[in-house]
Amino acid sequence: MNKPLKGIIKLKCKITVLTGLHIGGSKENVEIGGIDNIVIKIPVMKYENKTERNVPYIPGSSLKGKMRALLEWVEKPVLPNGKQGELPIALTPKNEKGGVGEPCSCGKCIVCKLFGAHKNQKTEEPVRLRIEDFYPTLETINLWNQVLEGDFVEIKVENTINRVKGTAEHPRHQERIIPFSEFEGNIKIRVHDGDGEELYNTIKRGIKLIEDDYLGGSGSRGYGKVKFEIVKILWSDYKKPILEEKEVKEEDIKQIIGVK
Repeated sequence: MNKPLKGIIKLKCKITVLTGLHIGGSKENVEIGGIDNIVIKIPVMKYENKTERNVPYIPGSSLKGKMRALLEWVEKPVLPNGKQGELPIALTPKNEKGGVGEPCSCGKCIVCKLFGAHKNQKTEEPVRLRIEDFYPTLETINLWNQVLEGDFVEIKVENTINRVKGTAEHPRHQERIIPFSEFEGNIKIRVHDGDGEELYNTIKRGIKLIEDDYLGGSGSRGYGKVKFEIVKILWSDYKKPILEEKEVKEEDIKQIIGVK
């Protein structure tokens, strides 16, 4: 791994939920008549001088996994044998770790550079992308307190339609984050010597793909429509003797990273 770190681009982002969002959490026991599918929550969060408990959030792992999967469908990463996959998904030769349907492990394509080569311990490329957890804004907490009773989620009842009788059967209860909820977090891109602006452009493409698809579960039923907003772009130049974050514009990215 012989590529010095030039600096870090930090994207301060806001995610707005447009339709009910469900990113599953875990529950040890389900009581009779209780909720079947809960959303993931953080036990405690502090807003100003108030403490809130069991607050829904968007895990960075959910964002990163969804973005990677969608980008692999679009990018069709080059395989270790030098050929491109015929299917719009990363395939791995049988003599390599992984297999059909698993993330790319070539260690050379732009997806592997950003997200890491899946199960490939021999790659010499450092992972560039870091996605933090996204937490609700204070305005969203106030919204939840105003319109929701008790927990910070809505309970949606779903069922199966009996094709013969035409009646609803097998009801199930699912927690969802309500529309117009907003979450804030950071996406960080580590820039190494030899990198080009395609790093930033690929992240922008990944964000657009999530907006056009969905986040979380039950997307085919209308869940998980979200909108991203890059509120601010910050650059930390590690080549300078004094490290500091400087706000930059999107048009400055090419000059900062360089053209490969």
